[in-house]
Amino acid sequence: MKIKRTITRIILFISCVLTTCAFVGCVDDVDLEGQFNETRKLVLYARLCPQLDTTYILLSSTKLLYGGDTGDFPNISDAIVELSADGDHWVRAPYDIAHSRYIITRQEFPVVEGGTYHIRATYPGYPDIASSCTVPMTHDVGFVFDTVAVDHDSHWGDIYNWPHRDVYVQWRDVQGEENAYALKSHHPVQIFNGDEGWSTGWWYSSEWLYDGTNEFEYISDEGRDGAVMRFLLDADIYENDDWDDWDDWDDDEEEGPAEYYLFFLDRGTYLYESTLTEDNELNFLLLEPLHTYTNIENGFGLFGAFSVLRVK
Repeated sequence: MKIKRTITRIILFISCVLTTCAFVGCVDDVDLEGQFNETRKLVLYARLCPQLDTTYILLSSTKLLYGGDTGDFPNISDAIVELSADGDHWVRAPYDIAHSRYIITRQEFPVVEGGTYHIRATYPGYPDIASSCTVPMTHDVGFVFDTVAVDHDSHWGDIYNWPHRDVYVQWRDVQGEENAYALKSHHPVQIFNGDEGWSTGWWYSSEWLYDGTNEFEYISDEGRDGAVMRFLLDADIYENDDWDDWDDWDDDEEEGPAEYYLFFLDRGTYLYESTLTEDNELNFLLLEPLHTYTNIENGFGLFGAFSVLRVK
């Protein structure tokens, strides 16, 4: 059935291309910009987090698909970007050339868990944009790592028929709340500095969690309100290895364990990240892409929030 559907899609695609070419060949001049009535809009990305000292705000713009715009999407550095904790009193975020972002510190604009915040931006020639979000609360959800010794099991459709250990993560969802989560790690990495040799640096990464059927980078409690959330984090850890110990890269220096953080995401951030991830995975011929989520009024992007709880 899948092969038949694929062949049918290919035939339809070829037919559409031939039809389009035949149609265009009969038209001398088409006013595409006038027909589609395109409007440039502002694009804003910002995420609030009470555990961070600074909020960074990226402001750019769309381009006209049929209007001849080419090149990159430059940052807009001279707009008016403001935040508010009540919708009445606004604090302007200055543009920071070094970071190519509008920035505002915790002292200038405090962000707390459970708070609702607003943002707006104005730039000549573009519609004004606005948005709001609520910072999620962190909770003691009983997060644990569970290492299980096995000698025969299956992961991702493959048989693991040798002695090994699997690492699971587990926590209990907060009942009665709409929650979304992500697990992030702060790993040591080796950095080569030329003549200076190697040094140890740190790298943040998202952890993919497996429930036996699907892998998740961002997890919603939809359909699992108050349930135990249990996912496979790592498989095939050899019996004599210590899970997640730092590698002994340098004989003269012993490394320590990585750090893990549970992110509590607001729904906007969850929807944006989920659709963005799936868009990247599904963006190829004959497959209709998803529409990346946006909550920016009169524009595009995301004004979201998250809170962070260290779990290891």
